[in-house]
Amino acid sequence: MDDPRGMPDEYLLDTIERLAREDRERMPLFISCLGEIDRRKLHDRRGYTSTFDYCVRLLHFSEDEAYRRIAAARAAVARPELLSAMAEGQLSLTAVSRIAPLVRRPDAPEIIARAEGKSSREPEEMLAPYSPEAARPDRIRSVVVVVPSESGATFAEIKSRVEFSFQGSPALRHAIDRATELLAHKFPFGGMDEVLYEIVQEYLKRHDPQKALEIGLLPPARGASAIASKIRREVWARDGGRCVYFGVDGSRCQSRRALEIDHVKPRALGGGDELGNLRLLCREHNDVERRRILGEGKLSPD
Repeated sequence: MDDPRGMPDEYLLDTIERLAREDRERMPLFISCLGEIDRRKLHDRRGYTSTFDYCVRLLHFSEDEAYRRIAAARAAVARPELLSAMAEGQLSLTAVSRIAPLVRRPDAPEIIARAEGKSSREPEEMLAPYSPEAARPDRIRSVVVVVPSESGATFAEIKSRVEFSFQGSPALRHAIDRATELLAHKFPFGGMDEVLYEIVQEYLKRHDPQKALEIGLLPPARGASAIASKIRREVWARDGGRCVYFGVDGSRCQSRRALEIDHVKPRALGGGDELGNLRLLCREHNDVERRRILGEGKLSPD
């Protein structure tokens, strides 16, 4: 094999372009042959349990590579026009594998035509309505994973991680993609955990009073009747960033969600903005106190 390190620039560029073209031209033939091997079940003759087993163990594809090639091969058996589209560069292997579950639909030719010429991601979004999934609940769980050692040692390290699983809108995906582009100078490999952590940290710096205390910032007051930033900061620090409502049994709420600064004596009854008349309450307990003091159906200007 030629060593690319000794190739002149133009020859190297010409070579990679030629190899890409040859790979694109050969892939349809490979997919066609694999489809026929799968149809004839020829993997049996080599002692493999399935075409997938044959691709992974004998042809040395990864499981993902084997899955995509087999899916494309079976789709091409039903729709040979997929091979032509691949040879012309109109459909990638990934796109064909995503179209595979739909090739026996009456409108398959229309679906294939719509997918042609699209990037690998666009067919995924376009085809999603044809194969709807049941909505799944959000899930966050702790996991333990094995990762390569960052110290360069030969052994791997076991680390505690958190797995997030949720379904979002296309708008969220595009927003994350854009944030990944903007953060590419800081995270060149664009790990989603790094990108999302950076976004969340930036939000907390702007909106979390507890974070404002840690970094020495004062969130701006809003509106003519807003409590001064200095006072709000003192209330937050004194109450520890948690709800100070006490139940009838003497237990403190301590919630950190939807916190609001409440007037012990409401403004409607003449209460002021001095530190001693202010406290942190979660929204639910703030409403409990409003109803206790002002009665049902009345709103406090707090």
